[in-house]
Amino acid sequence: MRRPRTQDDLAALHHPGQTPDDSRAVARRLEAWAAEGTRAGDEVNAADLLVAAGEQLVRVGDAHDAVRVLRRAVGTGEPVEPDVRCYLHHALLQAGDADAARALAEEVRRERPSDGDVYLFIGEDYELHGDLREAHRWLTMGIRRALGDVEDTDELQSLEAAREAAHLLVARRRVRRELGMAPDDWDELVPEFPSLDDDPLR
Repeated sequence: MRRPRTQDDLAALHHPGQTPDDSRAVARRLEAWAAEGTRAGDEVNAADLLVAAGEQLVRVGDAHDAVRVLRRAVGTGEPVEPDVRCYLHHALLQAGDADAARALAEEVRRERPSDGDVYLFIGEDYELHGDLREAHRWLTMGIRRALGDVEDTDELQSLEAAREAAHLLVARRRVRRELGMAPDDWDELVPEFPSLDDDPLR
């Protein structure tokens, strides 16, 4: 019987100078581990392993294969923060399947996720792929949710919601600038950063 899988096991698979072939080999190993299922004591579940495999494949440009692996991750029904479907959405955009990505995002939206990082993840994905209107829509939805949580939850949860709101506000202002939109009241709450790479909150 194997020992429990840990976060250290995942970290050990990455190394400086990793080649594309190395990354593909890591992805295959992660898929094999995931096929063994999640057992008592595991720090990482099968979905975590498949998400890590998908990220390896996206990194080396194998987006269609990443979509296959990440559909398996979603199919496990196991939790991955902030939502396992965020990673599939990213891979679908990388693979050029914008329609499937939009359909998946709408599925997520209809569930009204409480985690502001879901809105940030999907919003910044659209920003990176040049769909600034959709990015703005997602970031705005996320801010409304996060600011509502700041007002309606206990102190600890309010602090987390405020952190989420700060990230979303910065990203939204950046997108609005790219869209040529005049600053609004929310924009005045945060400094403006010229690009995603310059955002110190990321």
